[in-house]
Amino acid sequence: MDPLIAYRYLIDPDEVREALAAFADQPIIGLDTETFWDYSTRQNRLSLLQLAAPTGEVVVIDALAAGMEETRSLIENPAALMAAHNANFDYEVLRQAGFAVEGLIDTLRLARRTLRLRSFSLASVSEHLLGLTLDKSLQKSDWRPRPLSREQLNYAALDAQVALRVYQELTSRLEQEGRLAFELRRARIAPPTGQTSDSVDAPSRRRSPALPRPLTAEERQLVEKLRLWRTEVAEREQIPPYLICHDRTFEHLVMARPSTIEELAQIFGLGPVKIAKYGAELLSQLTRD
Repeated sequence: MDPLIAYRYLIDPDEVREALAAFADQPIIGLDTETFWDYSTRQNRLSLLQLAAPTGEVVVIDALAAGMEETRSLIENPAALMAAHNANFDYEVLRQAGFAVEGLIDTLRLARRTLRLRSFSLASVSEHLLGLTLDKSLQKSDWRPRPLSREQLNYAALDAQVALRVYQELTSRLEQEGRLAFELRRARIAPPTGQTSDSVDAPSRRRSPALPRPLTAEERQLVEKLRLWRTEVAEREQIPPYLICHDRTFEHLVMARPSTIEELAQIFGLGPVKIAKYGAELLSQLTRD
């Protein structure tokens, strides 16, 4: 039976922002995701993001309820190292959600280079290194309906903590062998060669631009108007708001004030697919009184 651990289940953006303060400047963070298959897009969609810190904090962020925008500064910070098992999967899920993941380290790669096992699944590695038996029966449960069960949330939180502990055990062994720096470079997830931001229609390789100045009162009101529009579209399409546009995109829009579809291509976070789908509506929101 899996042990119970203390964690926070977050469904509000303000709670996420407050909780993530504990993850700033951590030397490593355990990361895991839970997803569901979206038949309309034929892609895995993010349901939960789980993070575990060495200081003991564990959070389970509901991507459908709280959204993911408050996690951007952490996830896209190349100095924030995050350990995940089979991290290629988590990288792709986060990339499809519009994130430029920079600091992800794959404990599966580390395990294969460090251990001699018949299986390198998280359950096998956990049992070998930690003496902890994981029940993975909930892995393929349905992560889309809300509310999620307590068993699902417990499972999700534990996986992030185990990924962190596995990383700590593996890197300790590699350090003793004098191979740590070399193996960490091999285990770090890098974007596919030739990938561009437009290939995923999101700011996956473009860094979020710093605003040249604070927003004016009028611009802040316009950002709020765009947020209301985003909420209406999300309800209409039954998708999370962050899949439509991010707040930084709105801030860039109200400052740049594009007036044509072509000019939208210069706005952070807007690729060809989003412009084709939402471009006319965005221009209308910018010009409507």
